[in-house]
Amino acid sequence: MAIASKVGKVSRLYVNRGNTSIRLDIDTKAGPANGYFKLRLDHPNYNALYSLALSAAINRFPLRIRPVRDIVSTESAEIEYMVVDWDPNQDDAE
Repeated sequence: MAIASKVGKVSRLYVNRGNTSIRLDIDTKAGPANGYFKLRLDHPNYNALYSLALSAAINRFPLRIRPVRDIVSTESAEIEYMVVDWDPNQDDAE
């Protein structure tokens, strides 16, 4: 089974010691626990991914988040990668 990505506008960025938590404006039943996707500080591309999420949030662009594993509503979802399409007619990156 393919791992599903989720697309939505960033509604919250929450930064702490271990990660940045990103919440999208999606149905909470379709998302991970508490609606947060986790971008770990030790992700090899953390700075670029954080910058992308912040830019999407500021400019209100939809952000596509692809988790490492399938999304389960009772667990947090660790981020594998993210995509922002400035042109809505572009093909999906998946």
